[in-house]
Amino acid sequence: MQILSRPQNSPRPGSIGQLAVLPVFFSLAGKRGVVAGGTAAAAWKAELLAAAGAEVHVYAEAMSEEMSALIAAGSFVHHARRWSATDLRGAAIAVADTATEQEAEAFLHAATQAGVPCNVIDKPAFCAVQFGTIVNRSPVVVGISTDGAAPILGQAIRRRIETVLPASLAAWAQLAQQLRGHIAGALQPGRQRRLFWEDFVNRAFGVDPLPDEEAKLQARAVDIANDGNTRTGTVAVIPVGGDDPELLTLKAMRLLQMADAIFYGRDIPPAILQLARREARRIPLADEPFHDAAAQRLCADGKNVVVLKRA
Repeated sequence: MQILSRPQNSPRPGSIGQLAVLPVFFSLAGKRGVVAGGTAAAAWKAELLAAAGAEVHVYAEAMSEEMSALIAAGSFVHHARRWSATDLRGAAIAVADTATEQEAEAFLHAATQAGVPCNVIDKPAFCAVQFGTIVNRSPVVVGISTDGAAPILGQAIRRRIETVLPASLAAWAQLAQQLRGHIAGALQPGRQRRLFWEDFVNRAFGVDPLPDEEAKLQARAVDIANDGNTRTGTVAVIPVGGDDPELLTLKAMRLLQMADAIFYGRDIPPAILQLARREARRIPLADEPFHDAAAQRLCADGKNVVVLKRA
């Protein structure tokens, strides 16, 4: 088996493609958020900030029915006046619904001076951060952005994801939080922990966790710890019939996600390699027939190996 060297300055196969925006997740628990404006749109953003744990301060003289209802519920701090630049100091995030571009520019300038990331509703040119479409299985949260190009497409994507992610995923994610410290102490980093969490994920996409699920999972961790590193890995050959990643079967995608090492030929498109874990070792092959000695050695070391070849 011949390993190819990569030409200098060539893009790494499987590397992240160009992003229109950087997806990040922002912790707001116990922090102050500022919302300028009393419109229905501002009320929706205020509710989002509060749902993320922020202490929301609303600056508005006139208020919509939606904002009035939120204020009446007592979950927000209402300041019955227009916002000022000093209101943004010390805030973690600031949102405004402005009537004019001049006010939007002023809000962006004030937020920038205060070092506060800001969003001006429906005016992307004046936004440092944007709100995407959300799928909520908290603590699992999926954010979807089309960079403002097609919000209705983002909504359609959300509906698709909603049908795939079971509602029980929230309970499983909470269970994972409870187990994380125990697993960190019981299992060695690397393969042992990955074996546990792969088993966990397989259960998480089934039914709701049972009352004794935590005890069962802790017992599973003991089993893995006792086995040590004696387990052998797997070698799977995935035939690739086209360049479209969507043509892969669900099983093939799961195998890619579980792989520690991936052997691939020059004719495998980068879009398919991107489906693998970013930690997986990617090993390019020459155009000669694949010999599996190297793959078997990795397998004997407990690694999961995938070979991508043209069908």
